[in-house]
Amino acid sequence: MMKKRPAAVPLFTVDPYFSIWSCGDKLYNGYTKHWTEKPWPIFAGVNIDGITYSVAGVDQDYKTFYSRIAQTDLQITPLSTVYTFENAVAKVKLTFTTPLLLDRLDIMTRPVSYMAYEVEVKKEGAEDVQFIFGISAQGCVNSHDQNVAFEKTPFSLRCGNVVQNPLAEAGDRVTIDWGYLHLCDQEAYIAAPPTMYGGIKAIGRTTDVRRISHPYTLNKIYNPHSDMPYLYTAREELSGVITVAYDEIKPIEYFHEQMDEYYTKYFASFEEMVQASVREYPEIKKLCDAFDEKLMAEAGKLGEKYEYITSLAYRQAVSAHKLIEDTEGNIIFLSKENDSNGCIGTLDVTYPSIPLFLKYNPELVKGMLRPIIKYANSDAWTFDFTPHDVGRYPIANGQVYGNNKLKYQMPVEEAGNMLLCLAAVKKYKNGDTELFDANRELMKGWVNYLLEYGYDPADQLCTDDFAGRLARNCNLSLKAILGIAAYADLSNDDSFMEIAKDWAKKWEKDAKANHGATVLAFGNEDSWSMKYNMVWDNLLGYRLFSDEVKKNEMKVYREKMNRYGVPLDSRATFTKIDWLMWSTCIWEDREYFDQVCEAIANMLNETSDRVPMTDWYDTISADYKSFINRSVVGGLFINLL
Repeated sequence: MMKKRPAAVPLFTVDPYFSIWSCGDKLYNGYTKHWTEKPWPIFAGVNIDGITYSVAGVDQDYKTFYSRIAQTDLQITPLSTVYTFENAVAKVKLTFTTPLLLDRLDIMTRPVSYMAYEVEVKKEGAEDVQFIFGISAQGCVNSHDQNVAFEKTPFSLRCGNVVQNPLAEAGDRVTIDWGYLHLCDQEAYIAAPPTMYGGIKAIGRTTDVRRISHPYTLNKIYNPHSDMPYLYTAREELSGVITVAYDEIKPIEYFHEQMDEYYTKYFASFEEMVQASVREYPEIKKLCDAFDEKLMAEAGKLGEKYEYITSLAYRQAVSAHKLIEDTEGNIIFLSKENDSNGCIGTLDVTYPSIPLFLKYNPELVKGMLRPIIKYANSDAWTFDFTPHDVGRYPIANGQVYGNNKLKYQMPVEEAGNMLLCLAAVKKYKNGDTELFDANRELMKGWVNYLLEYGYDPADQLCTDDFAGRLARNCNLSLKAILGIAAYADLSNDDSFMEIAKDWAKKWEKDAKANHGATVLAFGNEDSWSMKYNMVWDNLLGYRLFSDEVKKNEMKVYREKMNRYGVPLDSRATFTKIDWLMWSTCIWEDREYFDQVCEAIANMLNETSDRVPMTDWYDTISADYKSFINRSVVGGLFINLL
């Protein structure tokens, strides 16, 4: 069995704001964190006859206040994370599940996550046993100068910023500072962090933890600079489910209108939604288990490492989005460009992510494209190519990238992305061309842009903007050719397909390198680059490029393979995890596919950077460059298409 030591493990992963990860080898190795690396601690343990045995929480001071039950196992499925702990006193199993079921939007869009627990007491004669769970209020503020208040509701204990200002903050590495974190238990209480004042050590049936912990009260305001309290629940039942939820109140501003959560289509209130989620857990867990079993069986046919990679990527890819409905009743599926600049609805983030969503719900891909099309149809967009984004999360009022200056745009990139995404929807959604047909004039303008500027692109950025500007980019030329073919496919106009075929033949000659494959940029015969855009030639059945070119590409990639993957191109040793996996679909080569899966698994297991899955890292050191918790890891599912 392969080694599995993920750089970070998903726990409560609902959306860009409600996101908690374990970043240690064991669940009790340090604070759990938000994906931004800001602490968002949880605590879990078992109190047996007045002694608390911890299984999750922070290291410090444990010798003073707690014993520990050693972690013995970790299993990660697409929708669940399962920890097992055991010592001579007890065995504890924790199962964290977020039901991100792409074909059940009524469930997927609930801002709810579960932790099921099972306790087996091995100590003979134990009388008082309680399972304890706590979550810090720290997750509902963005900075230490913001105060938190606590309140009992009929179904929970909740906490939130004293000053509620929904959608007031936009940006990249920021956490939410509006709305309310709910521990959905009527008996939940507020108490000290677990390592203070003896923490929760003295819990027992005859002991009131609220008296012995610290005099925290519901009518007092707390500040993160002081002793930020936890929301706790203590259960005498030896098995059960704990439900945590976050009420964002208003999650997205979409073209100057504050939108409601998508779940409001099905529930009259947050309380009603939570109560249904608690009540329906057994049924929801069965759905999650069935989905996990099916996905893992399919991925497992391609190897244990591929199953591991996709299982770890699934919740990250989905939870980097927020789903809303526009005023016309259309699905709007907005990504956050985490750890790069925080853009919302970024098209060149959508493009690599779509394999996962094409497989399980192609309507969500349409939901990603609608905001870009809406913005491009507005007077605010003045260019004759496709926009890059529609704002900065959670504000989707129009593009912000590069301050809309021409020199910072990605004109060929985004025009090709849009047409290829729409063609992919057509293939994987039973011939659906609704968005194309409703915007034919816009699409004709974009294909004309590719016809005029796409074959030999001028100095400009592409989606790999971190590598800098590049003129005569062969991979960008490749995208233009395939974008034109996609337009032909969508419009049923064979004249455009003939142009694409002619350009493909010319490209093969112009792009030929001294090493036998193709160059990074026209005229630079000693360079090379990963031609990840070529995958659509196969997946969409266009067959514009010869088998010889594809075989030669694969040969070069195999020669360039390092321990953690193939570099993106000849300029540096870093790679992109999505493009690396896409390269396995250029030509069928099982040995190369296995090498890529091994390289990615090596990176995940050996990197010293304990962060949610990065998509930009060094292939020699496994050091993360930037880009964590991004939706682009949906691209790792391309082999399942």
